Amino acid sequence: NPVNALLAQILLQREGCRVERAASGEEAIDIIETRAFDLIFMDLGLPGLDGIGTTRALRASGCKTPVIALTANAYEEDRRACMAAGMNDFLTKPIEIAALRSRLATWTQSQPEARSA
Repeated sequence: NPVNALLAQILLQREGCRVERAASGEEAIDIIETRAFDLIFMDLGLPGLDGIGTTRALRASGCKTPVIALTANAYEEDRRACMAAGMNDFLTKPIEIAALRSRLATWTQSQPEARSA
């Protein structure tokens, strides 16, 4: 959803992150293969290749960047599927600023120049 993606981008930028958005799983793979990122927020509902498939493809290609799932589904089975695909953490939508700050601090060691895809 473009509105949710824009909201996530704005929240991340307010936290000092430089953000690059991808419109699909395939586009995310292309971007991540050509540039380095400190952190990846992966929407599970990406069009084309979904977030789980995209993460599996990234991990298979050797990508070690931490991946945090973004989803409206807060079920334990969704969390397990994300971790099994190689994601490092899980964040539910709507995004709460305290939870976002916690993930940023955990996965970027509070680096002010954290970037997201």
